[in-house]
Amino acid sequence: MNEIDVLHDAFGPDEAPSAAAQDRARAALLDRISGPAPVRRRPRWALRITAAVVSAAAATVGVVALENAGPVTLEGVDRPIVAALPFAQPASAAQVLENAAWTASRRPWVTPRPEQFAYVETIATQNVRSVLDASPNGPLVDGKTEVVRKEVWNRVDGDVVANRTDGGKITSITRSKEQFWFTVPYGDLAALTTPEKFQAWLDDPDKLVGIDVDGLLTREVLPPDVEAAIFRWLARQPGVTENPKAVNLDGRPAIALTWTVEGYLKKDLLFDPRTYALIGDRMVAVKDHVSRGDDGTRRIKAGDVFRLVVRNRSGIVDRPGDTPAN
Repeated sequence: MNEIDVLHDAFGPDEAPSAAAQDRARAALLDRISGPAPVRRRPRWALRITAAVVSAAAATVGVVALENAGPVTLEGVDRPIVAALPFAQPASAAQVLENAAWTASRRPWVTPRPEQFAYVETIATQNVRSVLDASPNGPLVDGKTEVVRKEVWNRVDGDVVANRTDGGKITSITRSKEQFWFTVPYGDLAALTTPEKFQAWLDDPDKLVGIDVDGLLTREVLPPDVEAAIFRWLARQPGVTENPKAVNLDGRPAIALTWTVEGYLKKDLLFDPRTYALIGDRMVAVKDHVSRGDDGTRRIKAGDVFRLVVRNRSGIVDRPGDTPAN
C-alpha cells in the first residue's frame, strides 16, 4: 500500500462541493473564458481587508433596508454583510449575481403562515393620473410625472390584497366569485430552490399563472434560497451584462444588471454596490418600435422610459398596516 492509499483510508473521499460552490466556480470559469487575460489575484486575506475598506468608505452613501435584515452573526460576533462576499471586486455579470445570491441566502427567514402578509414598499416615478388613465402602459411623459410611495400587502394564501399610496388610507380586496384574480401559489415559489428547478417551473406549460423574472424579484417576498437560485439562474442566461457605474432613481450609486427583451426594451435590475441587495429596477426602450394591439397602435421611441422604481423595504408581517422592523 502506498502513501496515497494510506491517506485515502484515513480520511475517506473528498466531500462533494455544494451547489453554491459549483455556481461560484462556474461564474469564475465563464469569466476567464469570456473576459480578458487572467490577472494575478491577491491572497484571500488581502481581499477581506479590501472589502472592509470599501465597506467603510461606502457607508456614507446610505443604508439599504433588506428583507428581515440585520447584522450577520457568526460565532456570536456581529459582522457587516459584506464580510465575505465571493467576489470582492466582481468583473462580470455572473460574479455580481453570485454576490447577490450570497447576500440573499444569508437573510434570516421564518416560513410565513398562510394568514400572514408579504409586504413590499416601493418608490416609483409614474405618469400623473390623467396620463395614466389615457395610456396605462405608456412611457413616462416629460413634465407630467410624479413620485409615488406605494405599499402592498399580499396575504400568503393569495386571498387578500391591500394597498396604500403616500401614507394614505389602506384599501383591501378579498378574493371572491365577484372579485377573482390568479396568483402564483406560495408553495410553488418556495420550491424553486435551485436554478434547475426555476427553469423547470418557467418551462411548465400547466402552471396557472406566470410572471417575469424581474417581477418575481421586485414584487414578491421570496425565501432567501429561492431569491439566490433566481440570481444564479439569471447568471447563466446569455446576453446579461453589468454596468458598475449606474445610478438608482434616488441618486444612490448602483450596479445595473441588464438584458434586452422583445428586441427593443432594456431591463435593469439595480443592486447596492456595497451589500449587493436588490434596490430597484427600470425599463427603457433602446430602439424605435411600433406596437399594435387591441388598444390601438403605439409608436415607441428609443429612450422612452417605462419603469423607474426603488424597492425600499419588504418582509413578512401579520396584517395590513404593519411594516417590517427594517
